[in-house]
Amino acid sequence: MYQGINYYQTARENEEVFRNILRDLKENRERRPFIPGDLDTESNLDEIFQKYSEGNRYGIFTITNFTRPKRRSATISFNDSAMLSGGGATLEYRVERDNSVRYKKLESLFMH
Repeated sequence: MYQGINYYQTARENEEVFRNILRDLKENRERRPFIPGDLDTESNLDEIFQKYSEGNRYGIFTITNFTRPKRRSATISFNDSAMLSGGGATLEYRVERDNSVRYKKLESLFMH
């Protein structure tokens, strides 16, 4: 099992924002690092968590964290790394009053 931060409760409490971020990642994958073309944005949260955060994550796209540090912001962290390949990122989003999201900035990026 992946031993990262458990973001599940935050995602459940902020499901609309979380899904909107996933949709942004998928729609803009050419401009966001390490995003798979078949990113699942519509399954239930349990399935998304299992698919992208549980089990052996070596060399597989993995959502490692989702936070809402402020009312109008959210961050998502993910990686797709194996020995000497891949990398990961943390992206920050602005959350609008209607829970739509707008990409704000790349907070961090690492590459192997």
